[in-house]
Parts: sequence; C-alpha cells; structure tokens
Amino acid sequence: MAEISTNIILDGITLAIRAEYPDCQIFTDEVEQGLNPGDFIVLLLDANKDREIGPRYTLSTLFDIHYFPKSENDPTNINKDCYAVADQLEAALELITLPTGDPLRGTGMNWEVVDGVLHFFVSYAPRYFRPTDDGDPMQEFNYTPSVV
Repeated sequence: MAEISTNIILDGITLAIRAEYPDCQIFTDEVEQGLNPGDFIVLLLDANKDREIGPRYTLSTLFDIHYFPKSENDPTNINKDCYAVADQLEAALELITLPTGDPLRGTGMNWEVVDGVLHFFVSYAPRYFRPTDDGDPMQEFNYTPSVV
C-alpha cells in the first residue's frame, strides 16, 4: 500500500456511504445549519501514526459517523431507522475501497443512538511503506582474505 493519509481514508468512507445512500448529503465538518433528515456527518475522532520496523508505518484512525434519521417527525420510528442504517453501515464500511484503489478493512465497529442521532464508530489502521532515500545501502567494500 502506498503512503496513506487520513483524508484518503475519509474519502473512502464517504464513497462507501455514497454508494449505499446516493441521495443523501455527506458532510466532513461540523454543520450548524442546513442538515436534512437522512444526512450524514463523518468526523475523525482520533488518529495516530506509529513507526514500525524500518520505513513501515501504521496509521490508526477512529471515525464517528453521525446519521440524522428521516423519521424525526415520528419518534416511534427514529430508533428503527437508526438501527436499519447501522446495519447497512456495518456492511458498507467493513471493507472500503480507497480512491487509490486499495482495499481497507474497518474494525472495532460499534454504534449508539444519542438524542435521536445515530453515532456509528469505525476504526481503520492501514500499514504502509514510506520509501526513504538513504543512498545506496551497500557502498563499496574491499576484502582480501588471508590466512594467519
């Protein structure tokens, strides 16, 4: 996998949601106005990058996907709508395709409904290789064997 960023993962998530819900709006920043029932907000909650051996890295990310149910006028159906969307998100976000074409598996999926809004949490932790330009690893070495 080529070098990766949180924006590439975010794009992969929004593409997967768009494939399931082509008529909805998907926001990637906090929105104070203009949200309609059926809209999504995808927010990055936490990210960290760990260096492994050599030029290998792991980028660990945790996303919170907010869904605003379509049944806001009928409180008895809010939870049913949220539960159905959570089930669909679980399937859609288990394996996403990044804009680079690389597949990426989601882990640690869980969700809850708070104040009539679905919060769907998913983590992605891709490993990637960052090439370094350390020069030629094997310079010149002259060796003359001798017996003592």
